[in-house]
Amino acid sequence: MSSLWPSIGWYWLADPLLAAIFGLLLVLAGFRHLLTGHPGKGGARLIVGVPVLVIGLGLSLLALNVQSFARLTHEGDVADVRVKSLDPAHAIYAVTVTRLDGPNQTFICNIQGDEWQLTARVQKWKPWANVLGLDSTYTLDQIGNKYFTAARGQGAPITACDLTGPEPAVNQYVPRSWLFWILDHSFAEDRRFGSAVYMPLRDGADYKVVMTQSGLNAEPVNDAARTANNGQP
Repeated sequence: MSSLWPSIGWYWLADPLLAAIFGLLLVLAGFRHLLTGHPGKGGARLIVGVPVLVIGLGLSLLALNVQSFARLTHEGDVADVRVKSLDPAHAIYAVTVTRLDGPNQTFICNIQGDEWQLTARVQKWKPWANVLGLDSTYTLDQIGNKYFTAARGQGAPITACDLTGPEPAVNQYVPRSWLFWILDHSFAEDRRFGSAVYMPLRDGADYKVVMTQSGLNAEPVNDAARTANNGQP
């Protein structure tokens, strides 16, 4: 998993934590001296220890917040999408989807329309879970067709193909209702939602689909895809 540690360094969190621990030790020592009848030593340690403890904890929280931001912008490759024209007169294309997020799976779907649209079901986790390394999880749903305008799509055929692949092995042993109950009571899940991304159908176009913490995104890979995405003929 990508994070911000390579760029900011682990010491941005370790150093404030060490300072906070040092401050806590001074505070505890100060109270011990007060309780044993040494107010001078106790007061001196409290005067130094309390600010060090507060500043160390504050900087630690700031470092965790930065780390959370890094994970919330993390992107992972999901699929390559390649387009080949089959029947230009009827706008029919063969769309090859190669999944990049696990076992090598390739799907070929004949789509009629102006654009391809890929959908997924996404689970987004709370920021504290992102800090611990739990990035958004998802299940690809299907790839289908889309038209440039609603008027063009009115009465036009719907073409789509399934991309779900095999179910996770855990589903064979644990009922789905149990998994949903665990998620609902873990206080780690933020929300579930559907996500979709679409790009123009163009012969020879190659796209890459990525998953972010906010959902799916897509980007052109070659000149044919970039030209189509820019609206050029």
